[in-house]
Amino acid sequence: MKITVAGKDCTQELGPVIQQVAARLKKMEGRSAPPRISPEIGALALHQSQSNSDYLDHFVRLLRYRDAFDTYDFDIPRRPGPAGAIMAAFKKLLWKLTRYQLDRIAFRQNMINGLFTNALEFELSEMKRINAGLSRRIEQLEALRDKPAGNGPG
Repeated sequence: MKITVAGKDCTQELGPVIQQVAARLKKMEGRSAPPRISPEIGALALHQSQSNSDYLDHFVRLLRYRDAFDTYDFDIPRRPGPAGAIMAAFKKLLWKLTRYQLDRIAFRQNMINGLFTNALEFELSEMKRINAGLSRRIEQLEALRDKPAGNGPG
């Protein structure tokens, strides 16, 4: 392998580092990847909105998907060597000892987040209902205004 940066041979400096990272990635090959977020519910979907109303609808939908957090098990990253293994084992032990408290806190926070999301959704649907009613009334008033003066007394 030959590594050239800006026309200068950097194989001696960068080669061992790249090989070390590659070896670490090879060890992680069998581990599960972090869950991917579907593009439909990712924050980047917001830029596809065509109007303010459309943006708000996408945003509330995104908020609904993301208003809770979990305390599922996960792979704890570790440094190489025996010190890294000891630290990783210590972190796993700490996770097992504190997880029950975190589950309680997560449950309560998820309830609060869900209630706020419900309140926001209710507020938005109520605003849409009121706006639709006002738009209907304006159209009726404009129709009355544009109506020719009928057969009144004359």
